[in-house]
Amino acid sequence: MAIQFEFYKNPQPEKEGEEPSYHPRVVNFQHVTTQKLAREIHMATTFGKAEVEAMLMELSRCMGNHLCEGERVHLDGIGYFQITLQATEPVHSLTTRADKVKLKSINFQADRDLKGLCMSTHLRRSKYKPHSASLSEEEIDKKLTAYFATHPVLTRSNMQSLCSFTQSMASRQIRRLKAKGNLQNIGKPTQPIYIPTPGHYENNFNRYEK
Repeated sequence: MAIQFEFYKNPQPEKEGEEPSYHPRVVNFQHVTTQKLAREIHMATTFGKAEVEAMLMELSRCMGNHLCEGERVHLDGIGYFQITLQATEPVHSLTTRADKVKLKSINFQADRDLKGLCMSTHLRRSKYKPHSASLSEEEIDKKLTAYFATHPVLTRSNMQSLCSFTQSMASRQIRRLKAKGNLQNIGKPTQPIYIPTPGHYENNFNRYEK
């Protein structure tokens, strides 16, 4: 068991002559569902899987009720949960009305036992590379020109593979190219398929019409 991580470049610009700095970040694209937790608890106890799922759902409901009262909830061996608030605009008076305040988040502070369990694990560099390749706009255009020479349409996953981008970076670049007028969507909003607009990334395929 190990925590996989990768280094990411710090967002603040470096001073002239200063080397870039990086920070470690956990890299894991999986998430654990209630059903999986219930199955693991079921295997380790005498409780049935359905019973465990029901208890976890009831725990969530009970915690929500207490948090909505402004109370701090503590689960032994897990930690503390507490509501945090924020003002919707700058506050300059103690008589500011309640409608100027809203929920910000639910903070969590881990118990020592949970921290200790995680602190004892190993760390290793991720075998996956979550970073996007650093390509200029000109380099992206060249890749798309070559791509459309043999392909009629482009999807977000095609963009990922073509430019070695992450999913979010591929989506961001496609939005940029759409706004610029280089690409147009001929698919559905929820299932987009892109083709070049006239004058961009010309290919030998027949034009698709909406």
